[in-house]
This record gives sequence, structure tokens and C-alpha cells, in this order.
Amino acid sequence: MAKNTNVKDLCDRELLEKILSIVEGKVKSPANSQPADSHCLYDNKTLMAKLGIKDKYLKKLRDNGYLGYSREGDKYWYTQADVDRFLRRFHYEDFASDIVHQE
Repeated sequence: MAKNTNVKDLCDRELLEKILSIVEGKVKSPANSQPADSHCLYDNKTLMAKLGIKDKYLKKLRDNGYLGYSREGDKYWYTQADVDRFLRRFHYEDFASDIVHQE
């Protein structure tokens, strides 16, 4: 039984190291794959800076189910797909672009 636990611990550690390396920008996507942003992971601080919001508003978006996330312990992670889904859901087309200003 101890052997299975060690394998699980190793897999968890490898996963956390991969997440950390992605967040730190150490992993680069291959040239022929999706755009680099598609594999981005953000922590709270990075996402708040990217969206220009405060921590209480980010918590509200999570709590109300508007923004998807993953959680490991007390750390929250957001994928670029989570952010894109949120932005598409709350995107409004401009309504005044067809209006010609007459002077």
C-alpha cells in the first residue's frame, strides 16, 4: 500500500511542479500548437492584475459561478479557457458604432 501512496505523491508533485513552471513562464508551447496564451495559468494576483480588479470582486466572480477555477489547498488557479469563457459570457457588442455623429 505504501508503494501506491508514493506513486500518487510523485504524480501530485510532478503536476504541481508543471503548474508552477507554466505560471513562471518556464514552459514554452511548440511552434505549431495553439497560441501561447491558450495554455496560461493564472493565480489570484496575476489574474487580478490582468483584469484590473480587486480580490473581493474576484472572489465574488468565483462564488457566483461566473469564473471557473481550480483549487489546490488555499491556492486558486485559473486557465486561459476559464478567463475566455468568462469574457465571452459577459461581452456586449457596442451599440453606438453605427451612429454617425452629425455636427
